[in-house]
Amino acid sequence: MHVLESDYLGSGQDLRNAAPAQTVVSLDRVTRWNVYRRLQELHMLCECGCDRPLTVAIDTPADALLVWSVVQSTTQPKASLADHLERCWQQRSLR
Repeated sequence: MHVLESDYLGSGQDLRNAAPAQTVVSLDRVTRWNVYRRLQELHMLCECGCDRPLTVAIDTPADALLVWSVVQSTTQPKASLADHLERCWQQRSLR
């Protein structure tokens, strides 16, 4: 994931009332729309316009992980994802 910008939209120093971080994700046109559709299916707040970057609201670390996961699953070669999954299974069996 290529993050261009992350910004808290709250006013002043009061972070308790801050809006979620708006993260701009830089992706090619086709990938951007595929990621946008998948994030919408997962009920993530996001915006994507014609010739505009994908902007995602990230509230929690789980939201950040979800966005990362969707981008990885869309941009990485399937062989790379399968290798990663295999390494995870091997680490789990070592415990």
